[in-house]
Amino acid sequence: MYDVKTDIDKNRIYITIGKLKDETEMQSLAQNVKTECQKLQKGFTCITDLRKYEVQDEIFEFYVTQTQEAMLLAGLSNVVRVRRETGLLGHFQFDNASMDVGYHAENVTTMEEAEKILDNTAK
Repeated sequence: MYDVKTDIDKNRIYITIGKLKDETEMQSLAQNVKTECQKLQKGFTCITDLRKYEVQDEIFEFYVTQTQEAMLLAGLSNVVRVRRETGLLGHFQFDNASMDVGYHAENVTTMEEAEKILDNTAK
């Protein structure tokens, strides 16, 4: 389960990732993110909602890294990840991949916190 949408006015992409059933869905998610990034201007921001995300097999990390690289090339400037308050720490999979790609994302526990951080940095 995933959802990807853009807000042209905020120049922001929103990525929500839950439990992904297989590699085909992972590929679809990666392609969808790349397509949506093309609708945004360089310097766009991203909120990744991982509150329902479940840690995936190692092959998923390949797609995470590939997608993060594509986002950087498309002009990504800042990312905030919304994670669970407690429980599985699936966001670490994303943290590790983004460090390999060359950026850091702040982790928060609510969408409101994420919006506030990115709205304040956009000013």
